[in-house]
Amino acid sequence: MDNLCELKLSIFSLIHRIIDRALHPEQAIEGLLRVLSQAVPQSTAAVIISSSSAEVRFFFTPSQDDQGSDTEQRIRSLYKTGFDLVLSIPQPFVVLQGGPRPLFLDRKALHSIQKEQVRLLGSPVILGDEVVGAIMVDCFFGDRAPLVEDVQFLSILASFIAQALSLESQVKRREEALVRENLALRARIYEEHLGLVCLGKSAAGRKLEAEIRKAAPTEASVLIWGEPGTGKSSIAQIVHEFSGRAPFPFVKVHCSLPEDLLEKELFGNGKDFLNGGIDELHAPRSAFDKAAGGTLLLDEAEDLSTTHQVKMLDILDRLQAGSFGASRAKGADVRLVTVSSVSLFEAAATGSFRKDLLNRLSTLLIHVPSVRERKDDIPFLIGHFLEHACREQGRKAQLSSQVLKKLCEYDWPGNIAEIRNTVIRLVSMADGPQIEAEDLASILDPKPAAGSGAVSLEAISAWSRLDEIERKEVSAALERNRWIRRRAADDLGLTFRQMNYRVKKFGLDALIRQNRTRPPANARRAR
Repeated sequence: MDNLCELKLSIFSLIHRIIDRALHPEQAIEGLLRVLSQAVPQSTAAVIISSSSAEVRFFFTPSQDDQGSDTEQRIRSLYKTGFDLVLSIPQPFVVLQGGPRPLFLDRKALHSIQKEQVRLLGSPVILGDEVVGAIMVDCFFGDRAPLVEDVQFLSILASFIAQALSLESQVKRREEALVRENLALRARIYEEHLGLVCLGKSAAGRKLEAEIRKAAPTEASVLIWGEPGTGKSSIAQIVHEFSGRAPFPFVKVHCSLPEDLLEKELFGNGKDFLNGGIDELHAPRSAFDKAAGGTLLLDEAEDLSTTHQVKMLDILDRLQAGSFGASRAKGADVRLVTVSSVSLFEAAATGSFRKDLLNRLSTLLIHVPSVRERKDDIPFLIGHFLEHACREQGRKAQLSSQVLKKLCEYDWPGNIAEIRNTVIRLVSMADGPQIEAEDLASILDPKPAAGSGAVSLEAISAWSRLDEIERKEVSAALERNRWIRRRAADDLGLTFRQMNYRVKKFGLDALIRQNRTRPPANARRAR
């Protein structure tokens, strides 16, 4: 008897380890039956699982001889004649030598049946409150144990199988929940981003939506361009989320970063990235590695220096040709989305942006219209931001008809971003639930406080003179530094971002492009 106890414990231990490591319930059940066939080779066991989709799966121990094959036929015969009863009654059962249908074992029957009368012994597999299958065996330990111990042993094996099925059920529910969450997240992104940038009824908005829907599912590189504040980065996010790459990373790189930071951000350690560096553990990861399988967004691509344009083109050529080592191969599987606030085609025509790189980045084009090109959408945009601002601030506010009229007539040079910020400020600064014209005047067209109209005009004139002085200083610094913004920023003690702001504020982009393409004056004189 001690040997039998050790055998049972050994079986339980092996089966527990198999179930703990199995990735699927089929693997657990097959492992359980293999253990039984090795521990009790004279027996033939089977597991029948009936799923909610009416699919029935049979699992048998490897047949040792003709007796095993005969037992398999008996079990299949039981499935055809009496398995519906097994699924409806949660009790152990036997099939006796003289009868084809199962006999369920209560306490009285269990002690009145002799083991030699039993053709098959079975126990239900119960998941929750439902019988989902059964485990059956033709014989277990023979005269070494009474029938009641065989039933107890079989019931424990049935609970192991139920555990494996329960784990599968939990994993499926979790996967379904994740799918629902993913769909809900995509729907929210669609509502918040696509619904925002295409909000309204204008022809320009409808054309933009059509272009996004066509571009998103493809694998082609996309160039998105338009004025600042039009929602280009949101569109890039939409293109990623509605592509097959949505489960993978969306990595954004600001090309206006200082060159040394951009070098590390884009290429990791530039030398190691190009040449397959030797220190993989300590080399910074490139943006291509971070975005593997997903989308790499090049934001403000017009600010890429000539050096980085050349390097980017070289990288793209090498990735396409597969010339990197194995450790860098994953960087080849990246979709490029490029965002620019200026027309890169005009930049290429003037020579400030490489045409060959532009061709690689602009397989598909999405032009984002300014608010001036979609005037009919302004009321919808204002309404959207007003509702959002009220919800975020826990307030109730509405615009008077005069305020709404003025907002709709305004040109909105800052586009959607300016509308959003203006509405948020209106809601924040309003004294009551109704936003009136005086609330609007101090926000949309702010002027320095003054005691009279003459003083106000004088103050405005002073501000204009200061702007003109600053513009001349910035232009002079650019000219002194051969129209290289970073050097001019250092010359004036500004950050690179502050310099970019002033270049855009004073409209110096065209002047920079024009002068960057000309050779230096001393070079012309030398010729």
